[in-house]
Amino acid sequence: MKRICCAGALLIALLLPACAAEEQTDAPENSAPLAATVQLVATPTLDATATITPTFTKTATPTITPTFTKTPTPTTTPTPLPVINLSACAPIWQPGYYKIIADIKTPQFDCFQVQGHNIVIDCDNHLITGNNFQGYAFFVLKFRRPLIEETPTNVEIKNCRVTKHRTGIFVGGANNLYLHHNDLSGNYDDVNQDRFGIFLGQAEGGGIRLDTVRGGRVEFNTTNREAVGIDARDSDNIAIRNNTASFNSAWGINLINTSNSEIANNTTENNIRYCAWGTGVVARGCDAGGIILQDGSSNNVVKENNVTGENGNGIFIKAHASRCGNNNVIQKNKIIDAVYNAIEFSFCKDNQVLENELSGSFDAVWFGFSTNTIVRGNTIRNMRNHGINSINSRGSVIENNKIANAGEGIYFSYLQWDPKAFFFLPPSPDQYAQRDNTISNNTLADNAVAAIRVSDYLNSRVFDNVFANNAKNIWVEGKTDGSMIVEGNGH
Repeated sequence: MKRICCAGALLIALLLPACAAEEQTDAPENSAPLAATVQLVATPTLDATATITPTFTKTATPTITPTFTKTPTPTTTPTPLPVINLSACAPIWQPGYYKIIADIKTPQFDCFQVQGHNIVIDCDNHLITGNNFQGYAFFVLKFRRPLIEETPTNVEIKNCRVTKHRTGIFVGGANNLYLHHNDLSGNYDDVNQDRFGIFLGQAEGGGIRLDTVRGGRVEFNTTNREAVGIDARDSDNIAIRNNTASFNSAWGINLINTSNSEIANNTTENNIRYCAWGTGVVARGCDAGGIILQDGSSNNVVKENNVTGENGNGIFIKAHASRCGNNNVIQKNKIIDAVYNAIEFSFCKDNQVLENELSGSFDAVWFGFSTNTIVRGNTIRNMRNHGINSINSRGSVIENNKIANAGEGIYFSYLQWDPKAFFFLPPSPDQYAQRDNTISNNTLADNAVAAIRVSDYLNSRVFDNVFANNAKNIWVEGKTDGSMIVEGNGH
């Protein structure tokens, strides 16, 4: 458990001079202060009702009512944040623009503990080096005022280089967070020099860790060669864009119980480790990967990322004995040469895999025990096993995909499953039979075993697919009760 800094004003007053802090009056002209005040204009009062002047000889004439002018809209006048220069580690709790003016070595655990609102920290490309992979360079955490716990709001950290900490930036609660243009590489990793470690359940340490953040942007950061590049947990409305998270031993980008977020335009390359699998055999993979969504991470968009090289899996919605992520969209990603599956998920519903470019993996898209999955418009080539592989799924739509040079282009099958191993599945009257699926309008060419193979395929359809140079166009096994299966280009 990390220490919680609750220093009072007196302690801060004593510490800041020792940390070479010098306060000035105005923020740099190009800064974007996070605090603002509002100048209000008073609302005009209503005029008195028109009066009548009596006379004995003339009709009374009403007085003229003045025309009201529009009330000006209140304007916001930015309040410049005070500039504070720092050349050593220090607690930060007052609003301000904190400028790091020298390289810093963290003496023991945390360098900067941030407990306040409207704070900008600009490292100006200076390096913060940790002490034997302990603590955090920046620790943003909740704090207590009398009778109330507050969450830091409007915190920005930019232009920092951080290495050799447990985690470069650890945020233990924040609203409206902005982390950008930082290099947070070479922090804690739990594998040895041969990249050997445990089979992954959870992993700790790395570049960026967000816990209970509501509203945040993580952009243009580099998080390489550690356990986890970017790690968001129990958070909501996070935008993770234009980052590089590569050569990590667990995951490039990881979401745990984090929803309504976007992962876009990132590069995740060669995120993998070795471990002893259940049989004792040492091999690569171990549930490592480029982009991972775990423990109910739902309603997210994962788009336009480059997931290349030897990632264990490319994009992986992971759920085994935990909640699956539902209603996620995986779109227009380029996933090349994943060791196992380019895209994988199971025990989920309402996920969409759209317009991705997938090549050089074991399976391109693997999903099981899933409901209402859409796999549409993907280009799949050079798979060592399957293009699209599904077990025990229902309500799937597989359409308008181009699949070439796999073993089997599309394979739907039923697995006799062990209730003890799958103890977390709710009861199913039909034992999760594979049913109500549609495979249509796909183009399948040069597949070595079969273009489409279905086994125990119930109440489902196969039609209007285009075939060329496959060893076999359609291979049917087992029960097909209630199904329509048409070979060739017609209905």
